[in-house]
Amino acid sequence: MVKPDFTGKERILEFLECTKEDVEKSFENASKVVDYINSRIGGKDLWQVSDTELCWLYTGVRLMRAPLVAETGVGPGSTSTGILDASAPFRGRLFSFDLGKKYGNEEEEMPVGFLVPDKFRDRWSLVLGDTNETLEGKLSYFGPFDVFFHDSNHTYEHVTMELETALRNLRKKFLIVVDNYDWTEAPVEFAEKHGLTLVKVADDMCFIFREEYA
Repeated sequence: MVKPDFTGKERILEFLECTKEDVEKSFENASKVVDYINSRIGGKDLWQVSDTELCWLYTGVRLMRAPLVAETGVGPGSTSTGILDASAPFRGRLFSFDLGKKYGNEEEEMPVGFLVPDKFRDRWSLVLGDTNETLEGKLSYFGPFDVFFHDSNHTYEHVTMELETALRNLRKKFLIVVDNYDWTEAPVEFAEKHGLTLVKVADDMCFIFREEYA
């Protein structure tokens, strides 16, 4: 089972208003999702996030009790499954955005989001297309959202566009999660521009949030 590393996470605990025990319990629940995903993927490289990253994403959604979550970049659906499982106790909805093209380093092409169990699909909406064209409209229509997870095109321009678009459509208390956040300076500059806190949680995933949100 994946165990959380709390080094440098004090501000996250304060923001989520939780204890280390709360996070450990969340990781315990998330580890069941990790086991399910690993059993389905079977060691293939489908560009899925790491086990520890998935546990932190799960924990952010679960402890925020986020009723509305959006993610960009679905791939096999490992993060989609984690988000939907984390939000199951409060019937949270997930809006996922993806180009719908082949992903991963395997020759076999699998459908986008194939990992998402049938029992979650009534709370899941998959939007296909370029987020330059789809993101603003969907977020503004269905929002405001509580959590936004970026894991799509990681160029500076695209990351900046997605984060700025998300920020306009988030609640006062929100959590932004960025995978591969150190590929460009976009997440750091975005956080600095808006006076937000950025904390690395695992590998190259970070949480971005506003500490004073009242």
